[in-house]
Amino acid sequence: MTLTPPAKLVIDVIHEEAELVFNQQEEAIELEGKIVLSIAIRLLAERHMIRTINNAVFIEAVKKNQTIKLLQEYKRLGLGRLEDVSVLEQVNLMTPENIHLNSFMYEPILDLGIAHLKALYAEVKLLP
Repeated sequence: MTLTPPAKLVIDVIHEEAELVFNQQEEAIELEGKIVLSIAIRLLAERHMIRTINNAVFIEAVKKNQTIKLLQEYKRLGLGRLEDVSVLEQVNLMTPENIHLNSFMYEPILDLGIAHLKALYAEVKLLP
């Protein structure tokens, strides 16, 4: 795959591809589509938590397991509405922390229906 234009950011490509998968009407979306949605869900959730936490020192100190650490801090600070926290907890449960292609990682994504991922993606996009 060649980025067009070549200077296009990978994160923008991920979000564009996620939108294409999200807007597909068919239920039988391939593994690749589920992976793209999972990555986009994580990115959107993390972006929301980083903006809301708004603490550069804390954010820079997070070196691994970032989603759960962001969620823990988000909850510790009492940020967001109860509904937002619920969505972020679903993100943590439904999408793998380390998305890479080995059987231990993608088997749960294969078993997960695309409708569940699409619903979570829609909810994460609505986070302020």
